[in-house]
Parts: sequence; C-alpha cells; structure tokens
Amino acid sequence: MVLYDSGNTNIKRYEDGRVTYVDDFDVHESFYYVNVNPKIKDFKNGIDLAPYFKFQTDYKGMGIDRIAACYSIEDGVIVDAGSAITVDIMTSGFHSGGFIMPGIGAYKESFANISTALIFNIDKDINLKILPQNTHEALNFATFKAPYLMIKEVAIKKKIYFCGGDGIFFSHFFKNSVYEKNLVFEGMKKVIKEKLC
Repeated sequence: MVLYDSGNTNIKRYEDGRVTYVDDFDVHESFYYVNVNPKIKDFKNGIDLAPYFKFQTDYKGMGIDRIAACYSIEDGVIVDAGSAITVDIMTSGFHSGGFIMPGIGAYKESFANISTALIFNIDKDINLKILPQNTHEALNFATFKAPYLMIKEVAIKKKIYFCGGDGIFFSHFFKNSVYEKNLVFEGMKKVIKEKLC
C-alpha cells in the first residue's frame, strides 16, 4: 500500500513503514493520498481519502492532514509541529477544537524581517527554564517558549501526541507525551481499513 501526504511544504511517501520525501506523486503506481497543497492536482491513479473521513467536529475548514492526524486518537492532544504548528484536542472520539501557530522556521523568518540584528540560528538545546542573558538566547527562548506554553495550557491531564519535523524536540519538554512521526499515515491506514477494504 502506497500513501502520500501532500502538505504545504513537503510531500511524504509511505510504503511498508518507510517514509521518504518526494517532489511529486508517482502517477505510474496506485496510491492513496491526502492533500492540502492547492498546487497539487488530482491524479487518475490516486484515491483522495478526504471524502472517506467521517470526523466528528464543529470546527469549520479543518485541513485533511489535521483530520488524518487526529483520526486514530480517541483522547489526547495532537500537535503537528511542522511549517505551522497545529494543536488539536480529541475527547472521546470528538474533536473539541484546536488552533494554529507559526512553526519554528516562521518565527525565525519573522524576526529576520524586523531587523538584521534579529537573525539567529535555531538552538534546540535552549533551556526554557532560565531567563536569557543575550540576544541569541532571547530569540530562541521566545521562539520555543511561546508554542510550549500554548500546548501546556491545553494539555493539562491529557496525553500529547507529537508529529512533524519539530515534534520530537517539543516532546522532550512534556512528560505525558509521545512522538508519533507517522500519525497522519496511521489515520490514513485506519480510514482505508474502515471504508475501502
């Protein structure tokens, strides 16, 4: 079974538990996909899984990638830390709501647009418990602490499921968390098993 997750920045291909980054869908094979990138068009060999998800939520306009990530989680907080950071809360199989923040790269880019004095390198060894004493630390502190506090606020007494490129980093700050790098693909496999097998 070949699956594609076409996001805003990257296209990921999943086959037999192996994930690779690709430039486009391989139209010569049969595949299933979810797609949030308006530049990517449908292909005749691909089955768009979006219509098959029966997802309980009052949220309007939720991206299919977020739905897929939440689909296999009954209870908990789902954090996809990629180009953007999406945070969604599942309660007894119902999507209670969620929010979107800039991703780490977007914070870095935003600071650089303010001033060349605010250009910095990402330091994932930053200590979020110690107040910074220089500009480099201050920029990293703000970049990571803001999403950390937002996630912490909604995750009280809930398990947190992280995915996305920066998910493994954020997961280290939460005792009640796991990093599930293939969470979108797990949701896709679940809906295929339920609706198409």
